[in-house]
Amino acid sequence: MKKLIVISAVIMATLIQTHAQSERGERGRDFSPEKHAERMTERMTEKLDLNEEQQKEIHALHLEQAQKRKTEMEARREAMKVEREAREAKIAGILSPEQKEKWETMREENRQNIKEGRKGPGKRMMNRGARGANRPG
Repeated sequence: MKKLIVISAVIMATLIQTHAQSERGERGRDFSPEKHAERMTERMTEKLDLNEEQQKEIHALHLEQAQKRKTEMEARREAMKVEREAREAKIAGILSPEQKEKWETMREENRQNIKEGRKGPGKRMMNRGARGANRPG
């Protein structure tokens, strides 16, 4: 039972660390399910001194979870894309031709800002709120 608790704790800590690293903007790395399973298994092997049989079983578990998570994320992205396109179509139906033109310019500027890594006013406000700056306290 203790081994299961330790393994679970290590998995959770590793997932949190991996998520934190991706949040910090470490891009360009290979986030394939296979690479993820390899990295997780290597870390656990290093920390817990897993034998070969344990490594194989742990790797299989990590790979299964990573593949499932990738599939779920792809489905989520697709659903969000459909929702965004529907919302944009509704907005386009509400705006006048002049407003649509300005809106398209705004959207293009936002795309450029994202591409260049700059934050627009909306992102700054969201980040400030996320840190609690706007919360009473």
